Amino acid sequence: MNIVIIEDEVHTAWDIQNCIKTLRPGHQILAVLDSIESSVEWFLHNPHPQLVISDIQLGDGLAFEIFQKVGLTCPVIFCTAYDEYAIQAFQSNGIDYILKPINENLFEASLEKLESIAQLFAPKHNWEMIKMLLSSFQSEAHKYKTSFLIHFRNQLIPVATENILLFKVNHDTTEIFVRDGRKFQVYKPLDTIEAQVDPHRFYRANRQTLLAFEAIHRIEHYDERKLLVRLDGVVTEPVIVSKAKSASFLAWVENR
Repeated sequence: MNIVIIEDEVHTAWDIQNCIKTLRPGHQILAVLDSIESSVEWFLHNPHPQLVISDIQLGDGLAFEIFQKVGLTCPVIFCTAYDEYAIQAFQSNGIDYILKPINENLFEASLEKLESIAQLFAPKHNWEMIKMLLSSFQSEAHKYKTSFLIHFRNQLIPVATENILLFKVNHDTTEIFVRDGRKFQVYKPLDTIEAQVDPHRFYRANRQTLLAFEAIHRIEHYDERKLLVRLDGVVTEPVIVSKAKSASFLAWVENR
């Protein structure tokens, strides 16, 4: 089996490689990648492997951006220190979800799970059939949130997700900007919110901002190949997208 590893922590990448060499010495590691940018570049210029083992939080964003960009054609085993991304992981070809620290027992269970699925389609290990099975897993996953319940002046106010244009971190809270001009606060980390909303409509522009497609008024080139996103219907400063994320952001805008 050919494998690609996506992991930006050097010691964890070594642990994963050692686990594979110990548990499945016949498997081949094609590449070890450490960012969204390098991973997209690799997948666009190489045949896809039979398995990807991936961290979720990378230095330049969430690994889900890679799979949205390249249209991954194989299963993924996610290895992460956070448990709030499980739903999104299984909607991104995820077949298992391992919490760090990595150990051989967890890895063995994940590899056996993949192999048992492959055996259902023996003797030829039909990977197209495995993809169909993955799709059925994903269709059973929880749906994205359709509303957020906001605490406001001793009241509980439901806000439909379709009416939200922007989530923005402000100190210890996350601000929600609504189409009608209202602004609310929620005490949820932006990472958690990102995993709960539809990535087809919302994009994590930077660590402080998660914006809806409908909030984009225009996109301008900015300093050092960054992008400046001017917003429509939201009273706040423009959003800056880093050089590392600019390509995936433009692809998201164009290919929704």
